[in-house]
Amino acid sequence: MSFPTEPIKPPTPEEQREMDSLHRHFGGGENGLQKIYAVVESQHGIVHQRAQSLIQLAGVVVTVTGFSGRIIADTNLTAQILIVVGLSLVVLAAGIALLRVMPIKWMSSYMHLDERDWLVTALRRRELKSRAFALASVILMIGMICYVSSISIMLMNPWAAELQKVR
Repeated sequence: MSFPTEPIKPPTPEEQREMDSLHRHFGGGENGLQKIYAVVESQHGIVHQRAQSLIQLAGVVVTVTGFSGRIIADTNLTAQILIVVGLSLVVLAAGIALLRVMPIKWMSSYMHLDERDWLVTALRRRELKSRAFALASVILMIGMICYVSSISIMLMNPWAAELQKVR
């Protein structure tokens, strides 16, 4: 059975340096290729594990909001805006991690490519996933800052929510 092959763009100088370094470190031949495969597969796994942690943290934020979001929002308009923006950014970060980092594409699906094209493809996928994780991390941090700021406003105004109920 033959697989259609798409032409792979030549490696960038940075990709070529990494490929050369892997080959120098692990050697050539079947044994070297297996070691390179294991390293690249492990790197993909690390990115997936970190994305999973990010998604879990986002889940905690959503859960806590379900319990205390209304109390925080009752504090004042600033707290309302911050909690909504913070929660939205946290959910956006989780979405990026789910859609851009977590999708599974088996490394073996590239085995029909020659060694160079397989390695270039695997390194590019790793970099795309790493960049998506970095973006999701930054968005999560901004969301968490907004979220914690709304909690801080609530804590600095302990009677605000009670006053809202009286009015």
